Amino acid sequence: MITWLRIAALLGVLVLVDIVPADAHEFTDKSGKLKVEGTLVAIDDKEVVIKLDSPAKGRELLAVAIDQLSEEDQKWIRSAESQDALASAGERHSWTLRNGTVVVGKIVDFTRRDISMQRRRGRFYVNDRRFENLPEIDRKIIPRIVQEFDKRPMETDAQFQNWILAQRINVRTFTFDGVLMELANGDEYAIPFFLFQESELRLLQPHWEEWLKAHMDTVNREAAIEQERQHALYLQSQAAAYQQNRAEMAQIARLQLQMTAVAAGVVDMWEVFMFPLPGTPSYPISVVVMARNSDVASQMALAQNPGFSVGPARKLNGRFR
Repeated sequence: MITWLRIAALLGVLVLVDIVPADAHEFTDKSGKLKVEGTLVAIDDKEVVIKLDSPAKGRELLAVAIDQLSEEDQKWIRSAESQDALASAGERHSWTLRNGTVVVGKIVDFTRRDISMQRRRGRFYVNDRRFENLPEIDRKIIPRIVQEFDKRPMETDAQFQNWILAQRINVRTFTFDGVLMELANGDEYAIPFFLFQESELRLLQPHWEEWLKAHMDTVNREAAIEQERQHALYLQSQAAAYQQNRAEMAQIARLQLQMTAVAAGVVDMWEVFMFPLPGTPSYPISVVVMARNSDVASQMALAQNPGFSVGPARKLNGRFR
């Protein structure tokens, strides 16, 4: 079986260990020359993310554009079998908050939310809904939000009720940053970053600033939407990998296939690793180009990907090992 190059060795990716792939699938590119076996952990309308199998115990995450895969794999991605594989990858995600509360759900995106609270006619409203009618998870989170912004202890119901009574009819609005979590019933809830433990924040926060920058960009909206899409997909993938072994964050490499006909004896297939320059909101990428030698391959890859620096180049001769 042909397998892709172990990306971790060159990119410094943190290797995930002791994971047994439950739903491995062999993916093939359109040329039929490049193949990889791994588990599908995330997908959207443009890309899939694969947790790679390797000869060792390690796993790496690789993002590949759907339109670069074979027609058979594109059909498989739309099948019920692939949805079962995704469901398996998303099972049993549990997150422990700072106060010990365990929330079971799948993290699907970043978010910035406003939450308004007001006491009127003797009742307490949150975003115009009565507090007692809110889902249980919201009733647990709201006192923690008050505690964070007002710097008052909210460890008991009595402390929270006293705070409500002190508000009179004033409207209090708090803005928090965090993630969207999808629960088993399909509902989504916004969970503030400050509720998570430090070990989980190291996974969740690294690309928050890039997502927020794109989210706030009202001028270059098309490019901003693409950036938001990428960050959401990769956040889901990193969260799934983290949940499977509770290791540190697994970085994601994106594979770009620049495929053309290979003239026999004239050019070779080269893989060039590239790294985003400071200020470029992206991930490491692996570019496949056709060139006479490694220098030409690196120059071609650099011309195709402004905002990146060139890393190692490797002749593939038709296969990833």
